[in-house]
Amino acid sequence: MHAASPEPRPDPACASPAFPAPGVAVVTISRTVRLYRPPGPPPGPRPLVLLLPWLGAEPRALAKYLALYLERGWPVLVAESRLAHFLWPRWGLAYAARVLALLAEGEALGGGPLLIHACSIGGYTFAQMMVQLEQRPERLAGLQGRIRGLIYDSLVAGSLADMARGVARMAGSVALRPLIRRGVLLYFRLFRRCTVVHFEAALEVFHRPPLRCPVLVFHCHNDPLSDAGTVQALLGAWRAAGIHAQVQEWPVSHHAGHLRLHPQDYARAVATFLRRLDLEPHRPWAKL
Repeated sequence: MHAASPEPRPDPACASPAFPAPGVAVVTISRTVRLYRPPGPPPGPRPLVLLLPWLGAEPRALAKYLALYLERGWPVLVAESRLAHFLWPRWGLAYAARVLALLAEGEALGGGPLLIHACSIGGYTFAQMMVQLEQRPERLAGLQGRIRGLIYDSLVAGSLADMARGVARMAGSVALRPLIRRGVLLYFRLFRRCTVVHFEAALEVFHRPPLRCPVLVFHCHNDPLSDAGTVQALLGAWRAAGIHAQVQEWPVSHHAGHLRLHPQDYARAVATFLRRLDLEPHRPWAKL
């Protein structure tokens, strides 16, 4: 993926039957990055949504998240994370830098306001993007000012043991998870300077984010990959810094499965949040 490339061409092979909305144009930018455009000519400047999904998100599940924005006439840029971006954070930082450069310089994406919607490991990818924003503020100042709101769904938050448990859950069968978890913890210890130091920097940037825009958080109290106490501590830190934080929580739900299990609550929370951001939604073009 290149930072400033000519207008990419739609890839007909990406118009998967799993995506239910007719007329949506899918533009392939790289193996992990695609742009979804609603049908019809652009009615002027409009928000762009950066959707950072969970690891291995299936097209049918991803379509539900796309629908939240495409029905408003907003294009959605999907940047998928890889497990390697997490296990070897230097690759994750490089990937985050490429996504930021694409947002900042890609002419095809325009220069309008940005909304970030990150799910599970996608929240870690966005943390890496915030690290880049802190390290290179002069180059990315314009982009930083365009980000109007952040939505975090099922943040992988907690201890290294929680992270190892999350990797095991994402990477292996139920029978192999204990072995994978122990192996990942050993890997963290052996390569601490290449892994743990970067994880700590990513967690720290959540506690003192360079962005002060409003935040919407989705979480539940029975998620072993997203410690509810850690999420509450983050919310407290943001509010103490003057950041507006809206929360939608459930006693029982599923990691990165809240929209599937609680579709009305989820859609209502997103709509309320978008109204607060004063991003005028365009007239819905279809019911997805």
